Amino acid sequence: MWKRIAIEFAAVGFAYGAKEVLRGVSFTVKGGQFVGIVGPNGAGKSTVLKLMDRLLSPSTGEVRIMGRDIAGYTLSELARLVALIPQEPEYFPFTVREMVRLGRTPYRRGFSPFSARDEEIVEQSMQEAGVLDLAERPVDQLSGGERQRVTLARALAQAAPILLLDEPTNHLDIEHQLHICRLLERKAAEGMTCVAVMHDLNLVAAYCHEVLVLDKGHLVAQGPPGDVLTPGLVQAVYNVRIPALRHPVTGRPVIAP
Repeated sequence: MWKRIAIEFAAVGFAYGAKEVLRGVSFTVKGGQFVGIVGPNGAGKSTVLKLMDRLLSPSTGEVRIMGRDIAGYTLSELARLVALIPQEPEYFPFTVREMVRLGRTPYRRGFSPFSARDEEIVEQSMQEAGVLDLAERPVDQLSGGERQRVTLARALAQAAPILLLDEPTNHLDIEHQLHICRLLERKAAEGMTCVAVMHDLNLVAAYCHEVLVLDKGHLVAQGPPGDVLTPGLVQAVYNVRIPALRHPVTGRPVIAP
């Protein structure tokens, strides 16, 4: 597994106008990990993700991707390093295949045709995301969960070493939630760095290598879920009491209020 530092936040602060959202946040994410970002509403989770893709720029501090200040990358360079699935993706009146092909845009020159390699990657990405059988369907005729998986396929087609996901299991039933988490776990094992904002603490506990906990714009904990998602932390951050339970097979925490 690749262990270089893929993402680094160095004393990062951010404000929307006069409203301070992040305050001196510092952490590192190693390559080849599946990392969950959790915290209550308004904690700054989505803001952290957008800073990782330069949709936002820090007010203070520095965000580094692959050891380099993110501000120093061209858009084309960054698109080959980082793929982002936002919380509310935009959908176009395309077929699923056409939508997934958009992930290959950073590798094309102008309006050159898609190469055989591009098409191979698109096919594989649809297969991995579980939407290959929908390839010729118009995206605007799909359910919310199906569109979510199409967006994942498009991000996979981008073939970037860092994949950012904002609530990737939103709109999905339990079968597809588990499919996505297992896919991200497998991608991390192959060397991809997967960072996901998630609300389901049990999915984070079951599948993530590390968890970052944000509260009121501060990073309050980072580490393996078994060390971080304790009854004390859950009560302090979420104001909810839970018993100290462990999964009988994996030994990982079980969050059961």
